[in-house]
Amino acid sequence: MADLDTADGLLPAGLPVSFPLVQAGMGGIATPRLAAAVSEAGALGTVALYKLAADGCRATVEDTAALTARPFGVNVIPEVAGETLLRAQVTAAVSAMIDDRPMVLNSYGLPPAWLSSELEGSRFTLMVQVGTPDDASRAADLGARTVVLQGTEAGGHLLGQLPLDQLIIRTVALNAPVHLLAAGGVADGRRMRELCELGAAGWLLGTAFVAARESGAHELYKSALIDAQGERDTVVTDRFEIGWPHRPHRVLRSAVTDSPSALPSQFIAWTSVSGGRHPVPRGSAAAPTTETTGRIDEMARYAGHGCGAVRAVLPAADIVAALRESHDHALAASLPPKESVIHGT
Repeated sequence: MADLDTADGLLPAGLPVSFPLVQAGMGGIATPRLAAAVSEAGALGTVALYKLAADGCRATVEDTAALTARPFGVNVIPEVAGETLLRAQVTAAVSAMIDDRPMVLNSYGLPPAWLSSELEGSRFTLMVQVGTPDDASRAADLGARTVVLQGTEAGGHLLGQLPLDQLIIRTVALNAPVHLLAAGGVADGRRMRELCELGAAGWLLGTAFVAARESGAHELYKSALIDAQGERDTVVTDRFEIGWPHRPHRVLRSAVTDSPSALPSQFIAWTSVSGGRHPVPRGSAAAPTTETTGRIDEMARYAGHGCGAVRAVLPAADIVAALRESHDHALAASLPPKESVIHGT
């Protein structure tokens, strides 16, 4: 990876945090409470705007800012929002921040060319999540300072077809002038150190924070994550395309994913969105949240290979602290012994 200027005061990972860990912006799950708690713990929390209208976006960013004085991220999804809504979301997020803290706009997938210029003069730097080396280079050309490389081990919607190690190695070889973060199945310090040795400067985690106490995930979704043993309990499927088509996604196995043929289309749940109550069809991309009632086990319960490490519902601060401690132990174990000053050995 090319050397980068750090005169902007950010850490080498390009993040305004003390520990280069980013909580993923998961629609319906990444609430202001969760983002604020992660940021308060020294990592970068993220709120999800998903399909929120401008007023909702502004309120979400303002609510998060009221809960923490630290920097946090704001996640947008260009391919889901569409041009008009995305412009409104970005404008709302930028205008909602009236203090001088550094902020991160996290684009899930390549953003349109105009987005970087919209951030000029604001407190926001651009982070882009991609799934291919070529898209990492394109993200740099589009103004990204930090690029998240998502391997196929990740939960949620997949942006590429490469396992994380291969994706990092191939992207590093391109020497793009961006900081690289790793995403996909990251669950402990040993794995974090392995990814850094390949060229990552930090990590983005989603599954680990779904079961956080402050998460917006439904309690049955959290329980299913806790019961999962690991990657064998997840599957990549196309069975949850309603609302987000043409993307494979990794979820916890269920009757919906394991059925030889698609189950009949029907409404299976209800959820609240933007103040209204809406039915949820089987096959919807919506994750089950605290606002959802119905057949939670048949909904899209996104989970990556790291689900086996989720063992309890914990405060987000405890999750960050455990990951930091695990990383520090792995780092210490990987360092060569210090030379003895007395014996010179």
